[in-house]
Amino acid sequence: MKFFLVTASALALATGAFAQNVAVDDANVSANPSTARASATETDDRASTAVRGEQASARTRNGDSTSANAAVGDRVLARSGGNGSGPADASNIDVERGGEANRSIQFQVGEGNSAINMQVGDFQESAILQIGTDNTALISQTNSANEAAISQTGENNGAILIQNGDDNGAAVAQLGSGNTALGVQMGGPDNYLAIASVGHDNSAVVFQQGSENTAATLQEGSNNNVFVSQGGGLGFTVEDVSGGTHSGGLDPSLFKVTSSALNSGAHGNSAASFQDGNNNSAAIMQYGSNNSAVNYQSSR
Repeated sequence: MKFFLVTASALALATGAFAQNVAVDDANVSANPSTARASATETDDRASTAVRGEQASARTRNGDSTSANAAVGDRVLARSGGNGSGPADASNIDVERGGEANRSIQFQVGEGNSAINMQVGDFQESAILQIGTDNTALISQTNSANEAAISQTGENNGAILIQNGDDNGAAVAQLGSGNTALGVQMGGPDNYLAIASVGHDNSAVVFQQGSENTAATLQEGSNNNVFVSQGGGLGFTVEDVSGGTHSGGLDPSLFKVTSSALNSGAHGNSAASFQDGNNNSAAIMQYGSNNSAVNYQSSR
């Protein structure tokens, strides 16, 4: 699976540190040191993510026919619902958390879907729920007390969440086809990321290194690209638990930034990006402490 970003066409600094919010019609995205949220509704289709403290959730709804919810927190939950026809009706898996054991659920409905969960450490929680065809999802977590949730509805969507550290939370929700998401968090505690996409062929990459950083991205439409790096530089390659490598970053031939400090780590930063329409590209890069940024672009 390839993850790539092409350029950054807009970068807007927000006023008022620590609380970043963008809301347009039935879509909103917000990031602050304790919460990351992103949600969009297009006609009857909806994708939403929320990460707050010890909880992470990812939800998708395809009109009135199919819904999917993956959530972790005090329990690990995967639930799907339907309109009375098809295999996705009234399916539910719920695991209570207890002791120092890790908890994970993988639930798939359709054909050709692939889900991989890898957790090493204590108190890790993950949930993957996929409905459709040829969707792929991977969660890799090390150390302790990380939470991750992925929900995908449609076809040929791909999502990867990698968390190496302590007490971080991440969620991805994608509805449509050909969407890709890569979220990576190193260090901790209290890094949070939320990625939501509704549409086709959207790409989102979020990388955070340090502690108490928060990022939320929302894309509604087609062929949109977003890259958020807080304390991680212009590009990165990380390994999952099995030793597999995953990379993301900007295309240096199109967006040139030279600063060795960009990969020096970050603390207490927040970033929110919302792109509505087609063929939008954006990048937010922050290092240091207590920076805040917001991006909003619409091509409709």
